[in-house]
Amino acid sequence: MDASELLRLMQQSMANSNIPAAADDSAGLSPWSNPSLFFDNISLPKPSSFPSPGEVRKEARERVTKIFKDWTLLNHIVQREETTIRKRWLKKTQEQRKNTLLSAWPDMPASHRPDMEAFFREKSRSGTAFREVYLWPHVNQEDLLKRKLFLIFLNARARNFPSAFSAADHQSFRFAITTGKVSAAFLNEHTMMFTGRNTPETYGQLYSWDENDDAASWLFTERGVHPGFGLLILEVQERIYHFLLECCLQILHDMPRESLMDDNSPIEPEPPALSIAEDRSNSLAAVAAMTPYRLPANLNLAHLQDLVAAKRSAAEDHIWSLREDPGYFADFVLGMKEHRQELLPDIKGRQHSLIRPHPSKRFWDRVVGGVITEAYFYLEIWNDLQSQIGKVMSLQQKHEGAIKYDDDLPNELLEAFLELEFSLTQYAKGPIEVLKTIVVASPPLRASFVRLPEEGNSNNIQVVQKPGSAWDKTQSRLMWLFQVLWDDHRRHLCGLSPILDEMERLVENDPKARNLFSSQVASMVADLSLISECLRQISLYEPWASSFETEAASRQEELTTKYIQRTNRMQELDMALKQTSLADADPSDGKFFYPVEKRKTKENTEAMQKAEKTLDTFWEKLDKYTLKKIDVPRDGALMRLLSDHRILRRTPNWVEPDPALPTDRQKNNRQEESDKPLSQLFFDNEHRSHSGVDSGDKAFQKIKVKTRGVALTTPSPDEPLHTPDASHSIDTQPTFTVDKRALKVFSTLFYTPSSSGQPGETHWNDFLHAMRATGFSIEKLYGSVWHFMPSKLDVERSIQFHEPHPISKIPFKTARRFGRRLFRAYGWRGDMFKQEDA
Repeated sequence: MDASELLRLMQQSMANSNIPAAADDSAGLSPWSNPSLFFDNISLPKPSSFPSPGEVRKEARERVTKIFKDWTLLNHIVQREETTIRKRWLKKTQEQRKNTLLSAWPDMPASHRPDMEAFFREKSRSGTAFREVYLWPHVNQEDLLKRKLFLIFLNARARNFPSAFSAADHQSFRFAITTGKVSAAFLNEHTMMFTGRNTPETYGQLYSWDENDDAASWLFTERGVHPGFGLLILEVQERIYHFLLECCLQILHDMPRESLMDDNSPIEPEPPALSIAEDRSNSLAAVAAMTPYRLPANLNLAHLQDLVAAKRSAAEDHIWSLREDPGYFADFVLGMKEHRQELLPDIKGRQHSLIRPHPSKRFWDRVVGGVITEAYFYLEIWNDLQSQIGKVMSLQQKHEGAIKYDDDLPNELLEAFLELEFSLTQYAKGPIEVLKTIVVASPPLRASFVRLPEEGNSNNIQVVQKPGSAWDKTQSRLMWLFQVLWDDHRRHLCGLSPILDEMERLVENDPKARNLFSSQVASMVADLSLISECLRQISLYEPWASSFETEAASRQEELTTKYIQRTNRMQELDMALKQTSLADADPSDGKFFYPVEKRKTKENTEAMQKAEKTLDTFWEKLDKYTLKKIDVPRDGALMRLLSDHRILRRTPNWVEPDPALPTDRQKNNRQEESDKPLSQLFFDNEHRSHSGVDSGDKAFQKIKVKTRGVALTTPSPDEPLHTPDASHSIDTQPTFTVDKRALKVFSTLFYTPSSSGQPGETHWNDFLHAMRATGFSIEKLYGSVWHFMPSKLDVERSIQFHEPHPISKIPFKTARRFGRRLFRAYGWRGDMFKQEDA
């Protein structure tokens, strides 16, 4: 449990205690007057001490006095000498920086997150010999020896009041409290206040519930903190400010202390903000690394909306590709097959019954069903989250003038936040469960695990570590992180974001760990990380976010009901797919052979047409079954996608080249004749219901798409479906003038097989360079996902791509799919790029 839960349980247990109270409280037998007696009779962790109000005030005043004394001098120095400090720090060698840190903080832990390292190694699950590392987990050599992190830390702490960091410092020792490694003092019926209090007299002020009517409310809405946690906050801050001050004095060792304290010295302009992000790209990993050291960020719903909208678009593109590209479909299904636990031998070395002697139809039903269910589910999930974030943003704007720091949120805004947070928490369970299944069966880790023998029901597969298998340090650390992630209790102790932060850090810093991640595992971690980032962002909405957990607990039934109403159709779809045969889509027999990367010949054209027809037949059959089995909601993202005016590009019949006709004109004419709807059945069904058009009429009109600055996407949830307008015409597209390196990338992405000389692989860094050259800013998310945001383009939507894993080179077939996605999103074609003049 976290600190707030522990506190609520303490208070509730005190109120419901069966320990008899003495007639005279002064006898010290009442649990309210003698909490030590109470804790002796329950199983909750015992507090470190039971100080009186006077003792708490005395300790708080002493620590606050030291904090403000050190902060005042630190602020004075940094306002005048920060540029000098930066220059000197950056000129120091690694060893010189280390000496500076250790002289100001002797015995500073060497590794990142030493609290988790200690917890990982300590056998005892109560008490610790490393209290210091649990209270100051972010004060360590590995992080602070990075060139800029110490300077970021110094800038934030010196230029902002200590109150700006009280919530962050409270959160920093959350792991210490929830694991029971550190205990706080206990003083009942008092609240300590920090936020917005910027004088030594008011900072950390203690309020009695008897003397202040608001004090209890401040505690339970978490605008204030329990006195025990308040004293820990002050202890943490006291040492941090003293440490930073000592470091500054050493860096400026040649300047007399008196001159550093001189009020007549002029204040210098603040130097530019620093970042540890590299290659002109932002990254969630860099943000996470800087978070403990910088000024706490504010909630950024607009950025979340952009991330989730791009994820929703990627989910649409994935479904589109599964329907359009036989090669993509086959590759994805075979990739999913390689992560099935049925492939693991049992403890006696025997194959699973579903793949003995070869994969059965039932096995392929599971594989293909998993691919389709996952694709449909994630589209609905990202669509729902995009809608909910949009609702919160609208309500924030509506109540902008009424949101006051000291007041409760307007009820409808509070409800929207609670519903969003509840949905995120529930949606996070999906990727966690999937990872629990696919990690142990993934090709890089499969050799370390076996199944227990089947017990009649082959649906129930239990996996254990293979007897005698040895894990090295990297694999042990990675599997420990996964096991913490999969265990509800341990995940709650550590927190979802810290687990994923550590996982990303391990993969980024250790090539062995990176090689233990398959592409599918990396993709699922990326999905979970985005959900985690949404939850983290909501937690920044202080002071109100601190009370969301308490508010949600009182509305649990209502939140659950709304969630079920929004997701029940997904469950119906899952059941329907489990009841139909999907084994016809087994790609292992080569039915989806799709030589799109080969030079255009009659044989290759016919092979591609055959694979496309096979794929179309499968989806038409499945769509017909789906429409018959369940009532697909018309306002759902899936129906809007499948009934939208999107086109599947199909290979035209082979025509011998006519030397008298330009090649481009031949290609365009044939392509228009081979377009078809994304789903004929859903398209027909939706438009019959809207317009009454008979199925024998033109169900799909040829559309010439307007593409200048317009993303080829489904309409927004509020936009009605409309009949395509045949008068739409293609706008004149912009021409991008790029360097030779970028042009080579785009030539590969939009390569036509009729050209001479097939391109090879494209390095990922070259792709990043090319996207940046056309006006995108780039953000590295967790897992393998990169987020591309238009910064100098006349478009609004962002787009996401997965970095190839584990080798950062894009195979030609994947590059071609990237090109298809850029065409769908922005209407880009190969002839839009030309090389800049030398």
